[in-house]
Amino acid sequence: MTWNGWRVLVLCFVASIASGGAAILYTNASARQSEQQWCEVLTTLDDIYREIPPRTPQERKLAAAIHQQRAGFGCPPGR
Repeated sequence: MTWNGWRVLVLCFVASIASGGAAILYTNASARQSEQQWCEVLTTLDDIYREIPPRTPQERKLAAAIHQQRAGFGCPPGR
């Protein structure tokens, strides 16, 4: 392979590594932002269910699932 061939090969390799790294960084930032939005929703719902306890079995099941998701996401404690 000639010198120019090696330069093109190395340039393609570096470009693919850089684009893969950029994709990973973007995906992680997007996932963090999405998780924060879910934390706001789950915290609000969980706090409402703590203030007004559920009465039916379905409501209790939903409240428990919301609380479990909130804990799973590591959302900060609410009120």
